Order: sequence, then structure tokens, then C-alpha cells
Amino acid sequence: MQRAHLVAAFLTFAALCVGVSALSVSRDRHVTLEQARREFAATAHLLDEHASRAIEAGDSQLRMLLDALERWDRRDPAEGRRIQAAMRARAERLPQVGGVWALDARGRLLLDSAEHPPPPRDLSERDYAQAHLGVAQGPPTALHVGSYLPAGPGISQGRFTISRALRDEEGTLQAIAVAGIQNTYFSQMYGEAGWGEGARLALFTSAKEKLAEWPPDSAVEPPTTAWPQPWDPPDGPAIIEGTQITAARMLTGFPIVVVASRPLAEVLAPWRERALWTTAVSGGILTGALVLFVFALAGARREEAVRAELLRANQSLDERVRQRTAELEKALRSAEMASLAKMKVLATVSHDLRQPLQGLAAFHELLLKEAPNPTLQQLGAMASASLQAGQRLLDDLLTLSRLEAGVVPVEIGVFPLAPLLDQLAAELRAEAEGKGLRLTVMPTKAWVRSDPARLQPILRNLLSNAVKYTARGGVVVGARPRGDGLRVEIWDSGQGIAKAELGTIWEEFYQIGNPARDGSRGAGLGLSIAERTARLLGHPLEVRSRVGRGSVFAVTLPRAPAPAAPIPMAVPPATAPTPPARPAGASGRLSGRRILVVEDDPLQRNSLTLLLEQAGAGVMASDSFDSALAAAQATLQAPSAILSDYRLPGGTDGLSGIQMLRGVLGRDVPAILLTGELSADLVRAAKEAGCLVLTKPAAPDRILSTLAELTPGADAAA
Repeated sequence: MQRAHLVAAFLTFAALCVGVSALSVSRDRHVTLEQARREFAATAHLLDEHASRAIEAGDSQLRMLLDALERWDRRDPAEGRRIQAAMRARAERLPQVGGVWALDARGRLLLDSAEHPPPPRDLSERDYAQAHLGVAQGPPTALHVGSYLPAGPGISQGRFTISRALRDEEGTLQAIAVAGIQNTYFSQMYGEAGWGEGARLALFTSAKEKLAEWPPDSAVEPPTTAWPQPWDPPDGPAIIEGTQITAARMLTGFPIVVVASRPLAEVLAPWRERALWTTAVSGGILTGALVLFVFALAGARREEAVRAELLRANQSLDERVRQRTAELEKALRSAEMASLAKMKVLATVSHDLRQPLQGLAAFHELLLKEAPNPTLQQLGAMASASLQAGQRLLDDLLTLSRLEAGVVPVEIGVFPLAPLLDQLAAELRAEAEGKGLRLTVMPTKAWVRSDPARLQPILRNLLSNAVKYTARGGVVVGARPRGDGLRVEIWDSGQGIAKAELGTIWEEFYQIGNPARDGSRGAGLGLSIAERTARLLGHPLEVRSRVGRGSVFAVTLPRAPAPAAPIPMAVPPATAPTPPARPAGASGRLSGRRILVVEDDPLQRNSLTLLLEQAGAGVMASDSFDSALAAAQATLQAPSAILSDYRLPGGTDGLSGIQMLRGVLGRDVPAILLTGELSADLVRAAKEAGCLVLTKPAAPDRILSTLAELTPGADAAA
């Protein structure tokens, strides 16, 4: 039976391997083609803009020449020379213009930017002359684009023409202004695009007559399916036409079409190479699996023989012992699964609840700014307090889960104890004085060996509880030597703790005298976190208490000698959240900035977009870095800053997406990771990449202030 299972498993694995490889190759081909189509469409758009600017400059020359011809008194030869000199000077400043000339109403050469007076020539047979001479009267013909003119006598380069007609008030033809456009101006620019050997770029008239191409003499033909139609969208994607991928765009306002094409085989060449590698790797995996299958099959035969022998030997064992063993194993598995489930639930709930809380914080901030009613403002302040209480509970839950999982980093150092005690007393002095209590910190010059970032919340929790549960009298904090250690004690004159409860106060969600679970008195996780943190640091934690007299909480720390040259201690900042201030003019603090928001959750993305737009920023919101990159390339504008979530769909995280976008843009764009993950590795990696990390839910004012600091003087058009 086991051999049959092995055969079935091997066949299933082989089918999955082949299927996954085929699916991967097919998806890779689809992604490669879609990316090529987007790149072709973007390049056609750039060529469109370049050609439009070049034709517009030539058309501007024609309009100025028509104005001069309309005012020209032909009896004044000096005026004709001045017009010719001005034509020549303007043409020399434009590299795409190969010359400007004018014809009279019969098609004879009237003015030429090359020389004055021009030689007598009859140009009435040229297509640009016929286009205007064929209409004797009526409104002026729109801009006419002439056919390609090869190089010849007096013309060093091939060119095509654009022309306009001058008519009097009755519609009678007076003159024709013509500009020669150098087609090499376009082919030279096309050749610098770096498209590859098979790329073909060209300009055609709307009648499909070729005007310019690259490479020269490449015989580019106008496309059939990809040829733009009046009903086509202006930013349509490239089209696969036969063996080519082609993008074509009609110039706005001009009867000219830009065409870019590339052989499909050249576009798919990288994909074919990856497909060969994928096939080779899949074949190697299948070969290895086959070898393992052969060995496993031989082992299965031996295992079946051993199992039969063991079964015969075990038949004499006592049935009660076997059942008892099974029960113990089941109980052990249940306990392990319960512990793992508890840790997973704590971590998952703590992380996932940060997502909606972040959106709630942003929407709440926007609602408060739009609420002129004082009652609504008061209700908003109460909602802010509730939101902060929920955030504190989430922080405690996540801290507890990380302590139980053993993933909290510890950095031991030597530092003086006094600054830490003074800071904690300063934090709680106002609360103590508000209750009429005396808060006293005994001076000490002792130095200790510990992690100040982990020790601080232990002492803060013990001192905060002493103030909270003391109604009269005072609280005293002191340190006394105890052997090689230093015992930090916190004395209070509060209600005290019954002896039966001294062992249970360290449990999660346990609170003395709060059977109704009053949320204003906390969640009952502080002492549990303090006890686990002290255990992690190796600092014994003790408590003595007498009901009605008060309590003493003590933590014993390793003493350390004071250094000869005292070093300043960086005391960790207070972690208690405070309501954010609302500075005046906050609605315009990001004016002129262009912020890229990358967030896959629509609710979070909408809330951040509204918050940033109300602060005056221009916002580009995307659900992934692929669409963000496409938007940045389409607008040809880099953002002033990036605000991204860490967890994103498709296997891309926010940090790698930021680094990828910076590489493509060629700029070290300031970036913020807004995430619900509290991982030391993530914070370290973000710091190395030059990114700031804000933990969800982050206060809206903090988000705006951080962005304002990162983008001083930024310009939305940068």
C-alpha cells in the first residue's frame, strides 16, 4: 500500500512540476508582451510629442512669413531683402527647418531664405503648389504636408514640405509659404532611442506617404491593423500585427502619423532564454525526484518488512499502556497547539487591526477638520481618546506575543540609573500631583548593566501602577545595593494586595478590583509584559504587600562601575501616545509636493489620498509598484516622496518596491514605510535603505509632518 502511495505521490509531483513550469512560461510570455506593448505605446507617445514640436516650429515660421507677405510692398526692394534676412535667421535657429520660401499666386518663386533675389523658377507643378493653386478661391487651405523630396542639386539632405496659403478678404490666392523639413532630423533622433537591431521607426502622412524613417532605407511600410482611426483612444496600446509589434499615433492637429515597430521574435528573445532555463530546471528537479523515488521505493520494501516484525513483537504489550500513551500524546499536542494558536491570534489580530485603525485615524482627522460644531469637536476628541486606547491595547498585545515567541532583541549596555528614573518621574509627576500625592525619587549615582529600551517600560509600568492605585500619601522610588546587584524599589501607600493575589497579578488580563472590566483602567497586560521582559533580561522581579498599608515592587539589576570618562546616556523616549496638535495652516503644509501612495487596500488608499490632498499635495495612488512605475513613466514626472505599505500583493514588499522605483527613476526619492509590522529586522533593513518607518495606526498629523520634513521646498512638477 505504501509503495502505491509513493508511485501516486511521484506522478502527482511530476504533473505539478510540468504544469507549474508550463504555467510559469506562459505567464512570463504574457507579461513580456504586455510590458513591450506598454513600452512601445510610451515610445510612440514620445515620438508624437517630438514630431509635434518640430512641425509646430516649422508652422510658426510659415505663419510669420505669411504675416510679412501680407504687409510687404513689393515696390520696395529693401523690404524684400529684410524679409528674406529674417526668414534665413529664423530658419538657421531651427535644425529641423531646411529652408523657407514663398511662391506668388501663379506658383513662381517669390522669396527664398537661401538667396535674394531668388532665381526665376516656376514651381507650380510641385505638390505643395498644386494643393493651394487647385483652390482658386475660398477659405485658406489648412496646413499641407508634402511628399518626401530626396537629396538633389542644391539640396544636401532629403526633406518633406509643409505649406500654407495667403488669401485676401475675398478668398483669392495671394501667395504660398513653404518650409522644408529635414527628414534626417527625425531619423537621427530615432536612431538614438536604443531600441535594438530590428526596430523600425517612421513618419507617414495621413495618406500613408512616407516622410522619414529609421534606419535609413529600411523600406518601412505603413501598418494595416495598427493604423490609427479617428475613433481610436489617443493612448491606445501597441498592437501585435503579424510578426511585428507596432504602435502608431496621429499627431494632434497635423495630418502626420508616427509609427514604431519591432520584430516579435526580438521582443520575445529574453523570454525564450528564460523558458529554456525553466525547462532545464524542471527537468533536473524531475530527474532528482525520480532518483529519490527509486531509493524511497526500496526503503519502503525494507520498512514494510520491519513493520511486520514490530507488529508481531508489539502484540504482547498491555492495551492499557498503549491507550494511556496515546492519551498523553494527544494532551501534549493539544497543549502545544493551544499555545501556538494563542501566539498566532495575538500577533495576527494585533497586525491586522492596525489596517482599519489607520484608515479610521485618517478619516477621523478629516472629519474633525470639517466639523465646525463644538459638540462634534468634543465628540471627536472623545473618539480620539478611544482610538488611542485601542492602539495602546494593540501595542501591548503585540509586545506580549513577541515576548512569548522569544523574538524580542536585547542590547545590553552600561548606563547611569538616575536619568532614567528622573525621566519616568517627570512623566508621572503631573498625574501624581493631580491626585494630591508626593512622588519622590531618591538620588543615586549608581551605574547598571541592562538594556535601557527594555528596562524603561518595566519601571514605567511599576511606577504608573503605584500612582494609579494610591489614593493618599505618596510614592517613593529608590535604589539600594544588594550584593553584586542594585535593587530598584518602588514604595506606595496604596490599598495593597491580598496574599492570595500576589501570584496571579502577573497573569494576562488580571486586574485587582476590576471584575466588570472597566476599560478606562487598562487591559491588565502591563504587569504580564513587565514580568516577561524582566525574565528576558535576567532581572529578578519581586513584590511585597500589606492590605491597607501599601506595596513594594522591586527589580534587581547588575551593578557596573562608573566609567572614567562618563558617556551621555540616550534615554529612550516616552512611548505613551499623546493627542496630536493641529497646527494652523495644516491644510497647505504639503502644497507643491507630489506624493506617490502605494497601498493595496482600497480603504487605506482612499483615506491617505484624501488626507494628503487636503494638505495641498498632488497624489498619485496605486495598488502596486508596477502601476506606480507605469504612471510615473507616462507622466514623465518623479514624485517628491513615496508613502508605501510593506505588505503588497504579488510577492513584492514595499521596501523592495521603493528601491526598484528609485533605480528606474535614477533619483533617491524620500520614502516612508507605513506598516503594521513591528519587526526589528524590518526597521534595520529600512534604515539601511534610507527609509523611515511609521507604525500603523500612525497619527495623521505625524504622517503630514514627516512628509513635510522629508520634502522641504519640493515642487510637484519636479
